[in-house]
Amino acid sequence: MLDAPKGLRLHIGLFGRRNVGKSSLLNALAAQSVSIVSDTPGTTTDPVEKTLEFAPLGPVVFLDTAGLDDGELGTQRTERTLAVLPRTDMALVVTAENVWGHYEETIVSRLREQAIPFLVVMNKTESSVASKDRLPDAMRGLPMVCASAKTGEGLETIRRELVR
Repeated sequence: MLDAPKGLRLHIGLFGRRNVGKSSLLNALAAQSVSIVSDTPGTTTDPVEKTLEFAPLGPVVFLDTAGLDDGELGTQRTERTLAVLPRTDMALVVTAENVWGHYEETIVSRLREQAIPFLVVMNKTESSVASKDRLPDAMRGLPMVCASAKTGEGLETIRRELVR
């Protein structure tokens, strides 16, 4: 399994706005420091690929992307983020509580257009009582998990959902 070429591995893309915790979530899922994490928005500038064995899926490539709402260099970063879509077999749309709008709707629409299965991960739930009952209407009906990369809450559920 460790020798499986990238092309034969399942590619899992992480998409979302800046500072919703995409890189932190990747580090938590991989149980290692894969991506640089900072409170400074826009830390991830180019897609970061991490090839690893991800139980119980086996050999995968995680694709950590720049925020879709990026600032001055946003156009270039967003283009590079969206260029990852054709290589994506499944996606995690990472958001935080009460963060849902144009950027999230756009990526969900593109994922659906390209028939890429996705899971919405409401990250950073450690500081609140996240509830599926208090979701914006646009999120209702989407496959979703509440999680915290910081505390590990929901990580096993994400793994189960990726397998499913």
